[in-house]
Amino acid sequence: MLITYIDKIGDWNPQLMRELKGRFKIRNLSIAVIIAVSIQILLLIGFTGQLPIDSITTPQRSRYCTATPPGRYYGDNLLCIQDLLGNWIINWQLWWLDVFKILSVVGLFILLVAGTYLLIADLSKEKSRGTLNFISLSPRSSQNILLGKILGVPSIIYLLCAVLSPLHLIAGFKANISPGLILSYYLGIIISCAFFYSLSLLFGLVISGLGGFQSFLYSGLVLMFLSVTTSVLFSSSDFISHTPLDWIMLFYPGTILAYLVESTYIPVKTANIDYETLHQFAWYGKQFWHNSFLGISFIFANYSLGIYWISRALNRRFRNPNATCINKIDSYKMSASFIIIATGFVFQSGGSRDIEYHIIENIVVLQIFIVAFACLLIAALSPSRQSLYDWARYRHQNHDNSRSLVRDLILGEKSPSPLAIALNLGIMFAYLIPTTLIAPLDHPFSLLLGLFISLNILIIYAVVGQRILLFKLPKPDLIATGVIAILMFIPPLMFSILGLEPSETITPWLFTIFGVAAFNSDLHLLTLTSVIFPLLSQWLLIALGTTEMSKRLQKAGESETRLLLNSLTANKNYSHLK
Repeated sequence: MLITYIDKIGDWNPQLMRELKGRFKIRNLSIAVIIAVSIQILLLIGFTGQLPIDSITTPQRSRYCTATPPGRYYGDNLLCIQDLLGNWIINWQLWWLDVFKILSVVGLFILLVAGTYLLIADLSKEKSRGTLNFISLSPRSSQNILLGKILGVPSIIYLLCAVLSPLHLIAGFKANISPGLILSYYLGIIISCAFFYSLSLLFGLVISGLGGFQSFLYSGLVLMFLSVTTSVLFSSSDFISHTPLDWIMLFYPGTILAYLVESTYIPVKTANIDYETLHQFAWYGKQFWHNSFLGISFIFANYSLGIYWISRALNRRFRNPNATCINKIDSYKMSASFIIIATGFVFQSGGSRDIEYHIIENIVVLQIFIVAFACLLIAALSPSRQSLYDWARYRHQNHDNSRSLVRDLILGEKSPSPLAIALNLGIMFAYLIPTTLIAPLDHPFSLLLGLFISLNILIIYAVVGQRILLFKLPKPDLIATGVIAILMFIPPLMFSILGLEPSETITPWLFTIFGVAAFNSDLHLLTLTSVIFPLLSQWLLIALGTTEMSKRLQKAGESETRLLLNSLTANKNYSHLK
């Protein structure tokens, strides 16, 4: 029976069977079980040590006791008392809730940090051995192969967490958490693993040349993300910032824990998770998070959309390592979905703060998100030097093709990326125009103008990055990233050191990505010249950069065509001589 089941797994996903055979050794299984049992024993010993002891006659205090002397306050350390039979009166629901929370966080860190490390380390090993190219030539679909990787490589981690799950379930039931919410938390863990694991595989395929450091880098970033978001959730009395930064918390599966804690009806100050703050979370002014079903569904939808776009890039890159991460049509859809979701977090109530000032602050934060997303688009859409040369040769050999140059630049797989980047930025800006105009702002046009100027700067970065990729350099991607980073951060840093504040000197800041901050300052400092001069300068730089690059590509197409014709002529003459 077992052999038949194993054979079915092998038929369904040979890659999964390959990974399981390589990892399900007695030694590995034993280590995983020992670690899981040790974690549970140490956890129970630690929490048992916080309970009162019968042998101590002096007054004892504990977080899990229930009494406090009149007029005295001990914070979490309440006075321990006994009933008439001499038994300690313990708040067992809180005790089990704390065990549940700790196990939840420990399992989350183990799954996401250790799992992503193993996936990238395995991918690097496959690359170094040359077996990754062999696997990619398999008749199986890329989805089937990558799913086998995701299910098989961290399989020992899955076993470890499965051994932890009985105590986790018992703690949840003892804390009076709804079984449906516990199930939703497990589903959140599964979908978050799918998101982070898919992203780790894409990271491993795109980033190369780092060797073993690659796995440490990505898992370290995941560890940093989890550490920050966990501390925000457990340590802050208000983990909602009412800005687009709240979107980041939706990528943290521990956010679902707030609903589980709320279902126990334990007060916020006692539970150490401010689940009441979650109710203030809003998207386009609608507070879906009052209802646990709607809130968790929104988190799942957010993950699902991310997984969809990552899987599109992952499948594309796995089959063709030289291709761009995404095609241009997908990039336009991605930009639309990004700006629709991100803009929704702008319109949140800032509490006691002025609503106009709060929305302006949120638009500045949104601009930072747009800059980060645009940088990812530049990296994902910019083809390599050889791809550009192939495209240039194709254009030179087919002067009379029906496909126009503009259409090719907008939709072509190997064509230069600046026009596509500009179109992506145009999609985002077009969506922001009506949303900004209907917002309760006194000067919406000034904010839109500042944002428009900042987007022009991003187009310049796209032109610079694509031009650097045309040079014959050892690591053009790394050099292009470094140059864009210098152009992006050094000028604002220099202006800050020189004391040129946007509120006092506007024009220099209009040549940076922080144009919205300049227009958010005193509008009386703005003149027609201070706005027109940066705009004309940016358009001139874009025109010069694209013109020079088009001439370079035209010459490259001519030379590549000439080399190809010479090669064909030489081969023909050689065949005649024979």
